[in-house]
Amino acid sequence: MPVYRPRKPSSAPSEGSLAQRDAFAATARQSLLDVRASAEAWRNGLSAFLALVTTGVIIKGRDTTAGLPTSWRLAVTLLIGGGLVCAVIGLWRVLAAQAGTRYRLSTLQELRSRYGSIETYHVAIAAEAIGKLNTGRRFVFVALLLLLSGVGVNWWAPTASPATYVQVTSANNNACGALRSGDDGQIRLATTGNQLIAIPLAQVTRLTVVNTCQ
Repeated sequence: MPVYRPRKPSSAPSEGSLAQRDAFAATARQSLLDVRASAEAWRNGLSAFLALVTTGVIIKGRDTTAGLPTSWRLAVTLLIGGGLVCAVIGLWRVLAAQAGTRYRLSTLQELRSRYGSIETYHVAIAAEAIGKLNTGRRFVFVALLLLLSGVGVNWWAPTASPATYVQVTSANNNACGALRSGDDGQIRLATTGNQLIAIPLAQVTRLTVVNTCQ
């Protein structure tokens, strides 16, 4: 069985090679710090954005959608709700990039066997943080699209036309229903079951506008 022995290099590394090695080591050490500093800036901005949007949704959300038809209200709810979910996921990914994950402690030999060198290990951790930061940015972009779409739909959605219910007291009986017309000396109401009744105005003793018919 042949025995392999390490051979001494023919010449020492040049000054340029040593300078490049030192530059790579410095860049590797600084890369993770730079990525986490960028993630921290994104985290602060996204946290403020989420707080502003959430406050607006909680305070004004019900008032701004109260007069919309059900289908339009559902569309606004899905768009804004989906935007908030994407924003929360984006913030979570940015936080993971900024704070990092809990890594298992390893010996120097284990790190070298897996990554080759400590500098390469730093580069790998920085690359993982960049991936999380980019994922968070994508979710933030989708969140902005959904939230802006929800605001636009809310602006342009038609308002629901509430029915006018009238409680009519006449000499013969009491009736309540949605007002359909009032002409030719009669008041026409659509009662429960969409039954149309006509009441002569001469018999009306009291007329009251109500929200619903009991």
